[in-house]
Amino acid sequence: MPSHAMAAAPLPEELDVLVVGAGPAGAAVAAQLAGHCRVALVGRAVQAGRAIGETLPAAARVILSDLGVWDAFAAQGHRPAWSRRSLWGSFEVIFQDALFDPHGAGWHLDRKRFDAMLLEAARSRGVPCLVPATLRSLQRHPPGAPMRWRCLIDRAQGDTAHGPLELSCRIVVDATGRAARVARQAGAQVHRGGRLVCFHAWVEPPSHEHAGTTMIESDAEGWWYSADLPDGSCVIAWQTDIDLPEARRLRSTADLLDMADRTALVGVRSVGSQVLEPLRVAAAHEQWLDAASGPDWLAVGDACLSFDPLASQGLLNSLVTGSEAALAVRRSLAGDAGALPAWDAWIRPIRAAYRSHHEHYYALEPRWANETFWARRQRAPEAGNGAGVIAAPASPSERWHSSAGTRPA
Repeated sequence: MPSHAMAAAPLPEELDVLVVGAGPAGAAVAAQLAGHCRVALVGRAVQAGRAIGETLPAAARVILSDLGVWDAFAAQGHRPAWSRRSLWGSFEVIFQDALFDPHGAGWHLDRKRFDAMLLEAARSRGVPCLVPATLRSLQRHPPGAPMRWRCLIDRAQGDTAHGPLELSCRIVVDATGRAARVARQAGAQVHRGGRLVCFHAWVEPPSHEHAGTTMIESDAEGWWYSADLPDGSCVIAWQTDIDLPEARRLRSTADLLDMADRTALVGVRSVGSQVLEPLRVAAAHEQWLDAASGPDWLAVGDACLSFDPLASQGLLNSLVTGSEAALAVRRSLAGDAGALPAWDAWIRPIRAAYRSHHEHYYALEPRWANETFWARRQRAPEAGNGAGVIAAPASPSERWHSSAGTRPA
């Protein structure tokens, strides 16, 4: 079936809300708005091959239940993340067991199946989902018009309806990830902190002795991450700054695995492993907007706030902000002029907590304090020099659980 067939419900020319972006944040917004307003979703197709971003903390069970997809998620068979081994700050391996986590074990995901489940949740509730499609342009209607935005959508190549699709809507939700396409076109400024990238590859490990274990290990020019996935493969990832010498020399999966082989923890999965997909490089720097919302628009997920992967909160942040944004949108549609400005005010403390905890967790690694990678993260904080957190009390998940009286809508 061609992918553009996902627009099972008819796509009206006038909408209350257009969600741009078909990832977890966009699907969460659309699913929560279904039945409350005229909403549609447009987004790009899922990239070929495997997808990075496989970890979901146990606290996500609450938001998955709230989204009405817990049973579907549980049936997908994602691998529980029972434990974590880390070499960080000393040469002693630290072992953490999920039995001592009040939320229990998190999960290592099959990201493609997970993302497809969320998109199906929106579609099954009657949300027209045009995927693949891209937003070509966004223009404001004249003041006083009932519809605020004129949107031109480029449909998938090969779609039987040729030419761009023109829609009008009252509110646009930016769920386009780091690209922040809607926010940029609406006039928001995108700020970037640091040069962090993630070199990663998927391999078949030599054994499954450490199944269910997440491994984190620092080195002089960055840090390593490895997790096993539901299909028996595992991901091996190295985070570093793109301008550092080792990053410039790294050209292939073989180069990455040669480096991994020399590590104390991750090496148990890389030595003797079979390469499943070629090396990939993904942006991993912190990114934020000067404003997460504006007149008749707001941003969710990575579009409004991208985390250093050390936080292990990016996917949860997408679900939480997507779900909460739907409430803000509903209030705005009902005539609350303060609902969208309140969204930006709600996002700001999340980033503030994230940045403060970044200093703490990177400062726990003193062994390479004079190396460029670590010196950048352990010096006095300055504008645009953000990174990540490991597990902070003010993470998106904790804020979502503890702020029942302070939601933005």
